[in-house]
Amino acid sequence: MVKTLEQTLKDDSKRLKVPTNIRPYDIGYRVVSQNGNVFALRNGASVFYLPSEAEEAIRREFGKDDPNFDIGKCRVEEVAIVNFKKLKNFLQEIES
Repeated sequence: MVKTLEQTLKDDSKRLKVPTNIRPYDIGYRVVSQNGNVFALRNGASVFYLPSEAEEAIRREFGKDDPNFDIGKCRVEEVAIVNFKKLKNFLQEIES
């Protein structure tokens, strides 16, 4: 479907854009197997700042033990990291 510029502007104006400094969550990335299992490093880290960072860390960690490990069979998911203190402050501001 092709949208006209006017339709796109209408769609964009409907979205709520929250500035990142008051947004009650951050975005992170994790690597998930075909079965839905989340990969984690030995130190327990499973969420990374960038998708490429997630792939590289998991490939490096699991490639040591299994030379046949193929990161291409896995997928990178975007996850929300909720900061409950910010969320509470955000909701209190909305109520008042």
